[in-house]
Amino acid sequence: MAIRSRNEGSISKRANGSYLAQVSIDGKRVSKVYKTKKEAQEWVTTMTGQVKQGLTYNSAKTTVDELLAEWLKIKKTKSRPATEEQYRRIARLYISPALGKLKLQDLTAARIQRLYSDLEKQNVGKRTIEITHTVLHGFLAHAQRLGLVAQNWAALVEVPRPASREMVVWDESQVSQFLIANPDPFYRLALATGMRRGELIGLQWKDVDWNAGMIHIRRQVYELEGGGWIFQAPKTERGRRGIRLGRGMLEALRYQFTVTIPQMQAIAGEAWQENDLIFPTSKGTPRNGYNVSKDFHARVLASGLPVIRFHDMRHTAASIMLLHGEPPVRVAGILGQSVQILLSTYAHYIPDDQERASSLMDAITTPVSIDLKSNELQLTATEKR
Repeated sequence: MAIRSRNEGSISKRANGSYLAQVSIDGKRVSKVYKTKKEAQEWVTTMTGQVKQGLTYNSAKTTVDELLAEWLKIKKTKSRPATEEQYRRIARLYISPALGKLKLQDLTAARIQRLYSDLEKQNVGKRTIEITHTVLHGFLAHAQRLGLVAQNWAALVEVPRPASREMVVWDESQVSQFLIANPDPFYRLALATGMRRGELIGLQWKDVDWNAGMIHIRRQVYELEGGGWIFQAPKTERGRRGIRLGRGMLEALRYQFTVTIPQMQAIAGEAWQENDLIFPTSKGTPRNGYNVSKDFHARVLASGLPVIRFHDMRHTAASIMLLHGEPPVRVAGILGQSVQILLSTYAHYIPDDQERASSLMDAITTPVSIDLKSNELQLTATEKR
Protein backbone atom coordinates (compact mmCIF):
# COMPACT_ATOMS: atom_id res chain seq x y z
CA MET A 1 0.00 0.00 0.00
CA ALA A 2 1.30 3.46 -0.87
CA ILE A 3 2.07 5.82 2.00
CA ARG A 4 1.43 9.44 1.05
CA SER A 5 4.02 12.03 2.03
CA ARG A 6 1.98 15.19 2.72
CA ASN A 7 0.20 14.67 -0.63
CA GLU A 8 3.47 15.48 -2.42
CA GLY A 9 4.83 12.01 -3.02
CA SER A 10 4.30 8.39 -2.13
CA ILE A 11 6.19 5.50 -0.56
CA SER A 12 5.24 1.88 -1.26
CA LYS A 13 6.59 -1.23 0.42
CA ARG A 14 7.54 -3.85 -2.13
CA ALA A 15 7.30 -7.63 -1.80
CA ASN A 16 11.02 -8.00 -1.19
CA GLY A 17 10.91 -5.56 1.73
CA SER A 18 12.35 -2.55 -0.10
CA TYR A 19 10.54 0.75 -0.52
CA LEU A 20 9.51 2.45 -3.76
CA ALA A 21 9.55 6.23 -3.46
CA GLN A 22 7.72 8.32 -6.05
CA VAL A 23 7.12 12.01 -6.70
CA SER A 24 5.26 13.80 -9.46
CA ILE A 25 7.18 16.31 -11.60
CA ASP A 26 5.39 18.07 -14.48
CA GLY A 27 2.67 15.41 -14.27
CA LYS A 28 5.16 12.56 -14.64
CA ARG A 29 6.20 10.11 -11.96
CA VAL A 30 9.84 9.87 -10.91
CA SER A 31 10.72 6.79 -8.86
CA LYS A 32 13.58 5.44 -6.79
CA VAL A 33 13.97 2.28 -4.68
CA TYR A 34 15.49 2.26 -1.18
CA LYS A 35 16.19 -0.42 1.39
CA THR A 36 14.59 1.46 4.27
CA LYS A 37 11.51 3.58 4.68
CA LYS A 38 13.58 6.35 6.26
CA GLU A 39 15.78 6.67 3.15
CA ALA A 40 12.72 6.71 0.92
CA GLN A 41 11.08 9.40 3.03
CA GLU A 42 14.23 11.56 2.93
CA TRP A 43 14.33 11.28 -0.87
CA VAL A 44 10.67 12.25 -1.23
CA THR A 45 11.18 15.25 1.07
CA THR A 46 14.25 16.37 -0.86
CA MET A 47 12.63 15.96 -4.26
CA THR A 48 9.40 17.74 -3.34
CA GLY A 49 11.49 20.60 -1.99
CA GLN A 50 13.31 20.83 -5.31
CA VAL A 51 10.02 20.77 -7.18
CA LYS A 52 8.91 23.81 -5.18
CA GLN A 53 12.13 25.55 -6.23
CA GLY A 54 11.42 24.95 -9.93
CA LEU A 55 12.74 21.44 -10.65
CA THR A 56 11.41 20.16 -13.97
CA TYR A 57 11.10 16.61 -15.22
CA ASN A 58 13.91 17.07 -17.72
CA SER A 59 16.25 18.64 -15.17
CA ALA A 60 15.54 15.78 -12.76
CA LYS A 61 17.20 13.55 -15.32
CA THR A 62 20.27 15.79 -15.62
CA THR A 63 23.56 14.18 -14.63
CA VAL A 64 26.44 15.82 -12.78
CA ASP A 65 28.59 15.70 -15.93
CA GLU A 66 25.93 17.40 -18.05
CA LEU A 67 25.42 20.37 -15.74
CA LEU A 68 29.13 20.53 -14.86
CA ALA A 69 29.95 21.00 -18.54
CA GLU A 70 27.46 23.86 -18.77
CA TRP A 71 28.80 25.47 -15.60
CA LEU A 72 32.38 25.30 -16.85
CA LYS A 73 31.33 27.13 -20.03
CA ILE A 74 29.92 29.91 -17.87
CA LYS A 75 33.09 30.03 -15.74
CA LYS A 76 35.20 30.36 -18.87
CA THR A 77 33.63 33.75 -19.59
CA LYS A 78 34.26 35.01 -16.05
CA SER A 79 37.57 33.46 -15.00
CA ARG A 80 41.22 33.89 -15.84
CA PRO A 81 42.51 31.24 -18.29
CA ALA A 82 44.60 29.63 -15.55
CA THR A 83 41.59 29.25 -13.26
CA GLU A 84 39.30 27.92 -15.98
CA GLU A 85 41.89 25.38 -17.11
CA GLN A 86 42.54 24.26 -13.54
CA TYR A 87 38.81 23.74 -12.95
CA ARG A 88 38.47 21.67 -16.13
CA ARG A 89 41.42 19.52 -15.13
CA ILE A 90 39.99 18.92 -11.64
CA ALA A 91 36.60 18.05 -13.13
CA ARG A 92 38.15 15.61 -15.63
CA LEU A 93 40.50 13.86 -13.22
CA TYR A 94 38.57 13.73 -9.96
CA ILE A 95 34.90 14.74 -10.17
CA SER A 96 33.66 13.09 -13.37
CA PRO A 97 35.12 9.62 -12.70
CA ALA A 98 33.44 9.45 -9.28
CA LEU A 99 30.26 11.49 -9.63
CA GLY A 100 29.77 12.32 -13.31
CA LYS A 101 27.18 9.65 -14.13
CA LEU A 102 25.05 10.41 -11.07
CA LYS A 103 21.80 12.28 -11.55
CA LEU A 104 21.82 15.55 -9.66
CA GLN A 105 18.84 14.34 -7.65
CA ASP A 106 20.98 11.47 -6.34
CA LEU A 107 23.97 13.56 -5.30
CA THR A 108 24.29 13.90 -1.52
CA ALA A 109 26.73 15.23 1.05
CA ALA A 110 27.62 11.63 1.90
CA ARG A 111 28.66 10.92 -1.69
CA ILE A 112 30.87 14.01 -1.77
CA GLN A 113 32.42 13.13 1.60
CA ARG A 114 33.17 9.64 0.30
CA LEU A 115 34.89 11.19 -2.75
CA TYR A 116 37.24 13.21 -0.53
CA SER A 117 38.00 10.14 1.59
CA ASP A 118 38.73 8.07 -1.52
CA LEU A 119 41.06 10.77 -2.89
CA GLU A 120 42.97 10.79 0.41
CA LYS A 121 43.35 7.00 0.24
CA GLN A 122 44.74 7.42 -3.30
CA ASN A 123 47.36 9.83 -1.88
CA VAL A 124 45.96 12.79 -3.79
CA GLY A 125 47.39 15.95 -2.22
CA LYS A 126 45.19 17.79 0.25
CA ARG A 127 45.63 21.02 -1.68
CA THR A 128 44.22 19.25 -4.76
CA ILE A 129 41.28 18.01 -2.67
CA GLU A 130 40.73 21.59 -1.50
CA ILE A 131 40.52 22.76 -5.11
CA THR A 132 38.17 19.87 -5.92
CA HIS A 133 35.95 21.10 -3.11
CA THR A 134 36.06 24.64 -4.47
CA VAL A 135 34.89 23.40 -7.86
CA LEU A 136 32.10 21.27 -6.39
CA HIS A 137 30.96 24.05 -4.08
CA GLY A 138 30.74 26.56 -6.94
CA PHE A 139 29.06 24.06 -9.26
CA LEU A 140 26.43 23.09 -6.67
CA ALA A 141 25.77 26.73 -5.80
CA HIS A 142 24.91 27.17 -9.49
CA ALA A 143 22.68 24.06 -9.41
CA GLN A 144 20.90 25.32 -6.30
CA ARG A 145 20.20 28.70 -7.91
CA LEU A 146 18.57 26.82 -10.79
CA GLY A 147 16.49 24.78 -8.37
CA LEU A 148 18.16 21.52 -9.41
CA VAL A 149 19.33 20.56 -5.92
CA ALA A 150 17.70 21.24 -2.57
CA GLN A 151 20.88 22.66 -1.10
CA ASN A 152 24.60 22.93 -1.66
CA TRP A 153 25.71 19.54 -0.43
CA ALA A 154 29.38 20.51 -0.61
CA ALA A 155 28.77 23.06 2.16
CA LEU A 156 27.94 20.22 4.58
CA VAL A 157 31.11 18.11 4.31
CA GLU A 158 34.47 18.12 6.06
CA VAL A 159 37.32 19.06 3.74
CA PRO A 160 40.87 17.76 4.40
CA ARG A 161 43.13 20.77 4.86
CA PRO A 162 46.86 20.82 4.07
CA ALA A 163 49.09 20.92 7.12
CA SER A 164 50.65 24.32 7.61
CA ARG A 165 54.21 24.31 6.30
CA GLU A 166 56.89 25.86 8.45
CA MET A 167 58.33 28.84 6.63
CA VAL A 168 62.01 28.57 5.73
CA VAL A 169 63.85 31.77 4.84
CA TRP A 170 67.42 32.95 4.43
CA ASP A 171 69.01 35.69 6.47
CA GLU A 172 70.98 38.57 4.93
CA SER A 173 74.33 36.80 4.93
CA GLN A 174 72.82 33.76 3.21
CA VAL A 175 71.24 35.98 0.57
CA SER A 176 74.64 37.56 -0.08
CA GLN A 177 76.34 34.17 -0.23
CA PHE A 178 73.85 32.93 -2.83
CA LEU A 179 74.09 36.03 -5.02
CA ILE A 180 77.89 36.05 -4.94
CA ALA A 181 77.78 32.56 -6.44
CA ASN A 182 74.80 33.36 -8.68
CA PRO A 183 74.94 37.01 -9.82
CA ASP A 184 72.13 36.47 -12.34
CA PRO A 185 69.86 39.57 -12.11
CA PHE A 186 66.85 37.24 -12.32
CA TYR A 187 67.60 35.91 -8.82
CA ARG A 188 68.75 39.27 -7.58
CA LEU A 189 65.42 40.84 -8.55
CA ALA A 190 63.49 37.95 -6.98
CA LEU A 191 65.28 38.42 -3.66
CA ALA A 192 65.12 42.22 -3.79
CA THR A 193 61.39 42.48 -4.46
CA GLY A 194 59.74 39.20 -3.46
CA MET A 195 58.10 38.97 -6.89
CA ARG A 196 56.30 35.74 -7.77
CA ARG A 197 57.86 33.34 -10.26
CA GLY A 198 55.22 33.97 -12.95
CA GLU A 199 55.60 37.73 -12.51
CA LEU A 200 59.36 37.58 -13.00
CA ILE A 201 59.04 35.38 -16.08
CA GLY A 202 56.45 37.73 -17.59
CA LEU A 203 58.41 40.99 -17.14
CA GLN A 204 58.94 42.99 -20.31
CA TRP A 205 61.27 45.90 -20.98
CA LYS A 206 58.33 48.26 -21.37
CA ASP A 207 57.64 47.61 -17.67
CA VAL A 208 60.84 49.39 -16.65
CA ASP A 209 60.64 53.13 -16.01
CA TRP A 210 64.32 54.06 -16.09
CA ASN A 211 63.76 57.71 -15.14
CA ALA A 212 61.59 56.97 -12.10
CA GLY A 213 63.61 53.90 -11.11
CA MET A 214 60.47 51.75 -11.10
CA ILE A 215 59.45 48.38 -12.43
CA HIS A 216 55.77 47.65 -13.03
CA ILE A 217 54.08 44.25 -12.65
CA ARG A 218 51.32 44.06 -15.25
CA ARG A 219 51.18 40.39 -16.24
CA GLN A 220 52.13 36.83 -15.47
CA VAL A 221 53.05 33.97 -17.77
CA TYR A 222 50.73 30.98 -17.65
CA GLU A 223 51.75 27.67 -19.21
CA LEU A 224 48.87 25.91 -20.94
CA GLU A 225 48.23 22.29 -20.09
CA GLY A 226 48.50 21.12 -23.68
CA GLY A 227 51.67 23.10 -24.31
CA GLY A 228 52.38 26.72 -25.11
CA TRP A 229 51.90 29.79 -22.97
CA ILE A 230 49.91 32.97 -22.62
CA PHE A 231 50.24 36.29 -20.81
CA GLN A 232 47.51 37.03 -18.30
CA ALA A 233 46.82 39.88 -15.90
CA PRO A 234 47.64 39.48 -12.20
CA LYS A 235 44.94 37.68 -10.24
CA THR A 236 44.04 40.67 -8.06
CA GLU A 237 44.14 44.44 -8.44
CA ARG A 238 46.87 44.55 -5.78
CA GLY A 239 48.97 42.36 -8.05
CA ARG A 240 49.19 45.23 -10.54
CA ARG A 241 51.80 47.37 -8.84
CA GLY A 242 54.95 49.39 -9.22
CA ILE A 243 58.11 48.67 -7.24
CA ARG A 244 60.93 51.14 -6.79
CA LEU A 245 64.37 49.68 -7.44
CA GLY A 246 67.73 50.60 -5.99
CA ARG A 247 70.53 52.00 -8.14
CA GLY A 248 72.47 48.73 -8.14
CA MET A 249 69.45 46.74 -9.31
CA LEU A 250 68.78 49.23 -12.09
CA GLU A 251 72.39 48.98 -13.27
CA ALA A 252 72.11 45.19 -13.34
CA LEU A 253 68.98 45.47 -15.50
CA ARG A 254 70.66 48.00 -17.78
CA TYR A 255 73.53 45.54 -18.36
CA GLN A 256 70.94 42.85 -19.11
CA PHE A 257 69.32 45.14 -21.68
CA THR A 258 72.45 46.49 -23.38
CA VAL A 259 74.78 43.49 -23.24
CA THR A 260 73.17 40.18 -22.26
CA ILE A 261 70.05 40.30 -24.46
CA PRO A 262 71.93 41.40 -27.62
CA GLN A 263 74.41 38.56 -27.08
CA MET A 264 71.53 36.07 -26.74
CA GLN A 265 69.93 37.41 -29.92
CA ALA A 266 73.18 37.12 -31.84
CA ILE A 267 73.70 33.51 -30.75
CA ALA A 268 70.09 32.49 -31.49
CA GLY A 269 70.04 34.14 -34.92
CA GLU A 270 66.87 33.34 -36.86
CA ALA A 271 65.61 31.10 -34.05
CA TRP A 272 65.09 34.16 -31.85
CA GLN A 273 61.42 34.98 -31.07
CA GLU A 274 61.04 38.56 -29.90
CA ASN A 275 58.70 38.93 -26.92
CA ASP A 276 60.33 41.96 -25.27
CA LEU A 277 61.07 39.78 -22.22
CA ILE A 278 63.61 40.85 -19.61
CA PHE A 279 64.50 37.27 -18.70
CA PRO A 280 63.80 35.10 -21.78
CA THR A 281 65.08 31.69 -22.76
CA SER A 282 67.95 31.40 -25.23
CA LYS A 283 65.33 31.69 -28.02
CA GLY A 284 63.46 34.70 -26.64
CA THR A 285 60.45 32.77 -25.32
CA PRO A 286 59.24 32.77 -21.70
CA ARG A 287 61.07 30.49 -19.32
CA ASN A 288 59.28 27.34 -18.16
CA GLY A 289 58.23 27.67 -14.52
CA TYR A 290 59.13 24.08 -13.63
CA ASN A 291 62.58 24.44 -15.17
CA VAL A 292 63.14 27.73 -13.33
CA SER A 293 62.40 26.08 -9.97
CA LYS A 294 64.55 23.07 -10.88
CA ASP A 295 67.47 25.34 -11.80
CA PHE A 296 67.10 27.30 -8.58
CA HIS A 297 67.10 24.09 -6.53
CA ALA A 298 70.32 22.93 -8.20
CA ARG A 299 72.00 26.28 -7.50
CA VAL A 300 70.95 26.16 -3.84
CA LEU A 301 72.39 22.67 -3.43
CA ALA A 302 75.64 23.77 -5.06
CA SER A 303 75.89 26.78 -2.73
CA GLY A 304 75.66 24.66 0.42
CA LEU A 305 72.91 26.88 1.82
CA PRO A 306 69.75 25.65 3.57
CA VAL A 307 67.39 24.34 0.91
CA ILE A 308 64.43 26.60 0.19
CA ARG A 309 61.85 26.64 -2.60
CA PHE A 310 61.79 29.30 -5.28
CA HIS A 311 58.70 30.81 -3.63
CA ASP A 312 60.62 31.06 -0.36
CA MET A 313 62.68 33.87 -1.88
CA ARG A 314 59.46 35.88 -1.65
CA HIS A 315 59.20 35.02 2.06
CA THR A 316 62.88 35.88 2.48
CA ALA A 317 62.43 39.35 0.98
CA ALA A 318 59.39 40.05 3.16
CA SER A 319 61.06 38.87 6.37
CA ILE A 320 64.20 40.97 5.81
CA MET A 321 62.22 44.11 5.02
CA LEU A 322 60.06 43.70 8.13
CA LEU A 323 63.01 42.90 10.40
CA HIS A 324 64.57 46.18 9.28
CA GLY A 325 61.49 48.11 10.33
CA GLU A 326 59.82 48.68 6.96
CA PRO A 327 56.13 49.46 7.61
CA PRO A 328 53.87 46.43 6.92
CA VAL A 329 51.67 48.52 4.59
CA ARG A 330 54.73 49.29 2.43
CA VAL A 331 55.92 45.68 2.39
CA ALA A 332 52.40 44.50 1.49
CA GLY A 333 52.38 46.95 -1.41
CA ILE A 334 55.70 45.64 -2.71
CA LEU A 335 54.51 42.03 -2.47
CA GLY A 336 51.12 42.82 -4.02
CA GLN A 337 49.02 41.47 -1.17
CA SER A 338 46.74 42.81 1.54
CA VAL A 339 48.08 43.99 4.89
CA GLN A 340 45.87 41.40 6.59
CA ILE A 341 47.49 38.52 4.72
CA LEU A 342 50.94 40.00 5.30
CA LEU A 343 50.37 40.23 9.06
CA SER A 344 48.92 36.73 9.29
CA THR A 345 51.92 35.33 7.40
CA TYR A 346 54.85 37.38 8.68
CA ALA A 347 53.76 38.85 12.04
CA HIS A 348 56.60 37.07 13.86
CA TYR A 349 59.15 38.99 11.76
CA ILE A 350 57.90 42.40 12.87
CA PRO A 351 60.17 43.72 15.67
CA ASP A 352 58.39 43.76 19.03
CA ASP A 353 59.30 47.28 20.14
CA GLN A 354 56.86 47.36 23.03
CA GLU A 355 59.30 49.20 25.28
CA ARG A 356 59.27 52.20 22.97
CA ALA A 357 55.48 52.06 22.66
CA SER A 358 55.00 51.78 26.42
CA SER A 359 57.28 54.78 27.07
CA LEU A 360 55.33 56.84 24.53
CA MET A 361 51.95 56.00 26.03
CA ASP A 362 53.25 56.41 29.57
CA ALA A 363 54.36 59.98 28.77
CA ILE A 364 50.99 60.76 27.18
CA THR A 365 48.86 59.35 29.97
CA THR A 366 50.85 60.55 33.00
CA PRO A 367 48.78 63.30 34.76
CA VAL A 368 50.44 66.73 34.90
CA SER A 369 49.51 68.84 37.96
CA ILE A 370 49.13 72.58 37.48
CA ASP A 371 49.23 74.95 40.46
CA LEU A 372 46.58 77.46 39.39
CA LYS A 373 46.94 79.52 42.58
CA SER A 374 50.65 80.00 41.98
CA ASN A 375 49.95 81.04 38.38
CA GLU A 376 47.40 83.62 39.57
CA LEU A 377 49.92 85.15 41.98
CA GLN A 378 52.52 85.40 39.24
CA LEU A 379 49.99 87.00 36.89
CA THR A 380 49.00 89.59 39.57
CA ALA A 381 52.61 90.48 40.25
CA THR A 382 53.21 90.95 36.54
CA GLU A 383 50.17 93.20 36.12
CA LYS A 384 51.31 95.41 39.00
CA ARG A 385 54.63 95.96 37.32
